[in-house]
Amino acid sequence: MKFSMCTAVYGMNDLQDTINRAAKIGFDGVEITTAFHLPVGSSKEYRKTVKSWIEDAGLECSGLHYIFDGSVKLATPDRNLNQKCEEYLEKVIDVAADVNARTVIIGSGGATRHIDDGVDRLEATKCMADVIHKAGKYAAEKNVVLAVEAINRYETNFLNTMKEATEFAQMVDHPSVRTMADTYHMNIEEVVPEEEVRKYGHMLANLHLADSNRHAPGTGHFDFKAVAKALKEIGFEQYCSFEVFGLYPWKLWFDSVEEADRQMKIGIAHAHAAFDNL
Repeated sequence: MKFSMCTAVYGMNDLQDTINRAAKIGFDGVEITTAFHLPVGSSKEYRKTVKSWIEDAGLECSGLHYIFDGSVKLATPDRNLNQKCEEYLEKVIDVAADVNARTVIIGSGGATRHIDDGVDRLEATKCMADVIHKAGKYAAEKNVVLAVEAINRYETNFLNTMKEATEFAQMVDHPSVRTMADTYHMNIEEVVPEEEVRKYGHMLANLHLADSNRHAPGTGHFDFKAVAKALKEIGFEQYCSFEVFGLYPWKLWFDSVEEADRQMKIGIAHAHAAFDNL
């Protein structure tokens, strides 16, 4: 199993330093937090520089996450907003291609994905599926996969479970559009997470690892060994990325890079123990 680290773990720390820390701790790749570190407005030259930092550290760019900046709406029947969202996704895909990222994670809670009150839910779903199908065609040209993430009910009212994300990806109906799961969200939404992996894991393009407290694996009560066993049974060979947050009221990341280092060291040791001894 290959493990990647989301750069958001280190907040707004210098990106090159964060990449080098990931390599030193023992990760195989980094997942770039787009909104923080590589926005769609970034220059081609800067993207080339970031790509060189990743390669010089001996890592891969496993994907992009936290791709939305609040300027677009995902689930809406408004055709003008649909067009704007499609154009934005194409820009994100361009960023991914420029840093050789294999996956773009379509996550996002809050207003971006929320289906507003009074909106026809089926029509909004169909429109979002159409937008992502078109983006999937563009992604295929760039050798990028889009992964629609299942996110818990407290962050969005749309696509909360692996089943729902899988059914939506099937509605999109494009080979470059798959799904994404996160053990933190699974802990909330799935009754028996490993069984859902067995049922719907065939569509996974990536898996986020975070414990029940959203800190590093090994600091909460989530059963990573059970999920690791299920992933092995279905032949999952994609990246598992550490999306771990501090969850303070005023910010997401930890108080210091040293605390982030400590979390990552605990997490990767626990992940190896769960995945490598099957």
